[in-house]
Amino acid sequence: MRHRHTFPHRLVFVLVVITASVEAAESDWRPIECIPADLPAEAMYERVRSADDFETTELTWVPLRSGQCAKTTLHRDTGEHHSGRASLRVDYEFIGKPDFEYIQIEGKADFATPGLGLGFWLKLDGTPFSLRLRITDSSGETHQTELSGSTESGWQFMAGPLNTRSTAWGGDGNGRMDYPCRLSGIVIDRPQKGFVGTGSLWIDDVAIVKSREFESRSLRVETQEKRFGNLYAVGETVTLRAAGPGEQVCWTAEDFFGHELAQGEGPATGTQVQFSLDRPGWFSCKLELVADGLPVDTRMFACAALNDGIEAARSDFVGVCSHFGQNKYPLETMDLMQRYGIDQYRDEIGWGGYERQKGRYALPDYAAAFLQRSAELKMRPLLIFDYSNPHYDNGGFPNSPEAIAGFTAYAVDLARRTRGTVPMFEVWNEWIGGCGMRGRPGIHDGEAYGRLLKPTYAAVKSAVPDLTVVGIGGEYGAHCAENILGAVRTAGPDAMDAWSIHPYRYPRSPESSDLVGEVTRIARRVADAGVKTKAWITEIGYPTHRTSRGSSPAAQARHCVRTLVLLQSTGVVEKVFWYDLKDDGLLRDYNEHNFGLIHHQHFNCAPKPGIVAMSVFIRLTGAAEFLDLSQSGDAYAARYRHNDGRDVIVAWTGKGQANLRLKGKIAAAVDIMGGALKPVAEWELSETPVYIVGDHLAVEF
Repeated sequence: MRHRHTFPHRLVFVLVVITASVEAAESDWRPIECIPADLPAEAMYERVRSADDFETTELTWVPLRSGQCAKTTLHRDTGEHHSGRASLRVDYEFIGKPDFEYIQIEGKADFATPGLGLGFWLKLDGTPFSLRLRITDSSGETHQTELSGSTESGWQFMAGPLNTRSTAWGGDGNGRMDYPCRLSGIVIDRPQKGFVGTGSLWIDDVAIVKSREFESRSLRVETQEKRFGNLYAVGETVTLRAAGPGEQVCWTAEDFFGHELAQGEGPATGTQVQFSLDRPGWFSCKLELVADGLPVDTRMFACAALNDGIEAARSDFVGVCSHFGQNKYPLETMDLMQRYGIDQYRDEIGWGGYERQKGRYALPDYAAAFLQRSAELKMRPLLIFDYSNPHYDNGGFPNSPEAIAGFTAYAVDLARRTRGTVPMFEVWNEWIGGCGMRGRPGIHDGEAYGRLLKPTYAAVKSAVPDLTVVGIGGEYGAHCAENILGAVRTAGPDAMDAWSIHPYRYPRSPESSDLVGEVTRIARRVADAGVKTKAWITEIGYPTHRTSRGSSPAAQARHCVRTLVLLQSTGVVEKVFWYDLKDDGLLRDYNEHNFGLIHHQHFNCAPKPGIVAMSVFIRLTGAAEFLDLSQSGDAYAARYRHNDGRDVIVAWTGKGQANLRLKGKIAAAVDIMGGALKPVAEWELSETPVYIVGDHLAVEF
């Protein structure tokens, strides 16, 4: 009897425990937004009507003839076409003009209402051109927008919507497309400045298009032990669960190099995904929802693995740009930055937000929060004194004595308030280019900048002498050196502890675009003007947007490492701040939303390969001295030396493959993602850098 009474109670207890355990295990699952796969351009747009299929013998397209245009002739070609019987062949000759040189072909296409775009099939000859549309609106204003699509050899579909994310000039100058609009031309831009070459390309089936609407079939993904940034330690296991309205879920996990880690499939009601991170690097898991035998939704879970889940190294040379000062970054992004080994970042606390009442200064709450976290993490921020204030010069560029005095007072107060937390300041951002000041009044040439820099530098250094104050504010463009010299003429050569430029190269590689040559030439001219300090590159980067000027995430990673090494090799660059840490938005065809080394917070700040590549570079070279750069043709090998005498070689090619032989005692080798390689003396180099570590290393090509 005693047993009969006690057994049910024990059973109830066991059932309660089991139920509680199941509920606890179920509660460990958290939804995670995964990155949608990019569709090919031909899948993103649908045809509204034909603009020209080149089937008739009469050719209505003409090349633009101007001093900026390459020599261009057009032909109807019946021997090469995407469909039908003929296409438009464009024969070109680039002669290496110093400023601008491009092809522009003009045809008839009208756009009566918003929501339309232009699409066409293009066959290139292997030259990596960039393509844009020029549209003229009803006011006569010209708008230039980028095209989506691949620029690889063979027939590729190119398309672009008409939108306001464009550069514009002429007409009423309002920056909006005032309908009806018409096609001004298709612009085919050279791959790099100074490009010389002849060849042909073909265009076919030009059409008015609109964005395609898709049936919503959402793949839902959950993860266990969700962590911000999808950042793991080597040896951990990733566990996901995927479900959606379909029949099946298929998945494949790979590393950066495309090597498969694991794969599987299961019912769409819920399939568990699991793979182990047995080495450092960047990893992706492709998840496909299948319905009626076809993929209807494809997502990517991206993650990274570091030894112990954190990179302890630091670099005085490398930092990243961020937007905490615009209240656009989750605060924990700073912790993520530090885990990747980055402790220098460039941000801002703008004049307008700091002096909201004239003569009264206060940190915005979000600025105080990110500076406090920065101090707790012992980060080293470079803050920008920037942009206008509505209390001075009608909210325009500070030109008047009163506005210059107001800007100087703001800079001094901010420098004093943040002393001990902020060791570096930069005076303005892209003054001459007008960044952040579009349509604002005032003079913004080099001389006007110098008149602002001189008193600002003197006052800030007097108030806080141990600060580093960076001048010039990230000048860029074809007349970069001349604009810097204009500022030096009015500010004087001693009004800066460093000077900054923004030598963006994308989509060109750092080698083909002569990054080293350009930066060195600018530095030489600045030094000749009496400036004794070194250059800081306070912005440079490669956006991964899906237009002809975008880079793949893998190319961004390769170019990141190669750019950093090449800039260090100049001997004139003291610091580089990569633009930027995180994607700033979700529009995949907009460059400004896709510069990040990690994805937008909507996708949990998941890594791109570039952040891992930068982390590995910092770990292997951050505490080392740069010694030299060897080059043979398209092959490069940089040599670093640590305090213990250990050498690090970073080697790659600008294009193609090349052989490298090393002398000395080789101890280890590491790939771009931090994975171990076999330490050998002979290497077949590619565009993806490798690291070789050892003693007394010497390079032979």
